[in-house]
Amino acid sequence: MKVFVNQTLFFLFFLSFAINAQTVFDLPNIDGSLKFSQEVSVVVDTSFHLTVADLESLKQMPVSEKVIPDLGWGKFRGWVMMKIISKENQHLFIQIHNPVFDESCIYFYLNGKQVSAVGKIKKSTQIRPNSFRLLTVPFFFKKDSLYQIYISGVSKFNPAKFPIRILSQTGFNEFRDNENLYNGLLIGFISVLISLNIIIFFFFKVRVFLIFSFSNLSFLLLYLYLEGYLFGHAFSGFLFENQIFNFQYLIYFSFQLFNFVFVWSIYRIYFLEKTRWNLTYSALLFIGITEGVLMFFSPLWENFVSHKQVILVGQIIRFEALLSNLFLLIIILKTWSEKSFSKWMLLAILPGWLSYVVPRFAAVFLQDTWVTLPFLYSISSIWNVLFITIGLFLELSRNYKANVEKVSEKELMPEEIHLPVALNTPHLSKRETEILQAFANGFSYQEISDAMFISPHTVRTHLKNIYNKLEINSKAEAIRWVIEHQ
Repeated sequence: MKVFVNQTLFFLFFLSFAINAQTVFDLPNIDGSLKFSQEVSVVVDTSFHLTVADLESLKQMPVSEKVIPDLGWGKFRGWVMMKIISKENQHLFIQIHNPVFDESCIYFYLNGKQVSAVGKIKKSTQIRPNSFRLLTVPFFFKKDSLYQIYISGVSKFNPAKFPIRILSQTGFNEFRDNENLYNGLLIGFISVLISLNIIIFFFFKVRVFLIFSFSNLSFLLLYLYLEGYLFGHAFSGFLFENQIFNFQYLIYFSFQLFNFVFVWSIYRIYFLEKTRWNLTYSALLFIGITEGVLMFFSPLWENFVSHKQVILVGQIIRFEALLSNLFLLIIILKTWSEKSFSKWMLLAILPGWLSYVVPRFAAVFLQDTWVTLPFLYSISSIWNVLFITIGLFLELSRNYKANVEKVSEKELMPEEIHLPVALNTPHLSKRETEILQAFANGFSYQEISDAMFISPHTVRTHLKNIYNKLEINSKAEAIRWVIEHQ
């Protein structure tokens, strides 16, 4: 309980800085000296030929209905236009809180003439404006002058979102300090929990802790990618602008697949003879791996697909991710009354599941909210890592309170595993029966260890005792015994 209270307090402390990190200075009136003359307009250019001059010739541009302009997936160049007038001479910063654009540009116009521009900022650009990981452009606004600001971005396989901040020097310094502290806490906390899970794996040899660590490590890399920490370095061009592969999708699908395998490893033993469940898992895993490989090598084929085909690719990836998450959610709900860990799992995954599903399939609920997806992911991930780690530790400690071979049946496995067919095993304990049936169904020592939170050595010891009780000497005899006593 003390550990739970301490970690909850840390989460609340972390959340306070998280809120500050997402602070948006009021755009209609910043320091009483800046205002919009109209809404933010957006244009999707699938031809890649439109220029600022072409946009200025348009009589009317569509107005974004969302606080954060979101042009979605596709093979296009997205344009955002806004008009700003300042009541006094002042230096301000225009910031785009989305560093994953393949290419982005900002143009400043006054009375139809370009007065400043920052063009072709890519992931590999090592000298970014204002030496900040997010595209942040300083500009001097003259008193009572009406400026047109055009922002363009190309993002084929990521949503073309334009979270725009306009900051004074004080506001920019405050934002940068909050961001650095927030991300430092996030990275540090997850790193500590990753290390803790790896240590537990090496000490107890329970593999689910290692798989969980890989899932968290993949998320950490994904977050660093989405927040721009992996860009602007000497290696960035090789990893993310290669003509053969793109590491973005290796990171993304690694996170999805490690999480999928982690949950199934724990619950697989509950579906020993349920072929449909096993086939569904195998099919979803195969589809996920196939998508990951295809997207990893997307630079080889992306030039041969159209705008609509890119949209279709995005819909397929999202739909498969939704199905995988629904599959895991149903598994957790199905075992709710049989396995205490399911309660921790459900508590842990719901925020992350909602932060993934709502922006993609019910975005209308967020269109009036200024919040970036990496921010939602980071909050839900801290929640996820925290509660799953607590649940895993409680399950492990329950099975290691005493010598595994000598503890009572109740201490060893307090919750009953629901099996499709019960065995008539008068000479075996319930735990031994479960281990024997899993072993007879082809589970390895490690797979049984994953599901029961005991070491492979303990599983091996149990099987040795079972063999002695039943007076058998081989796995074939064990399988025969299981078949005869069903």
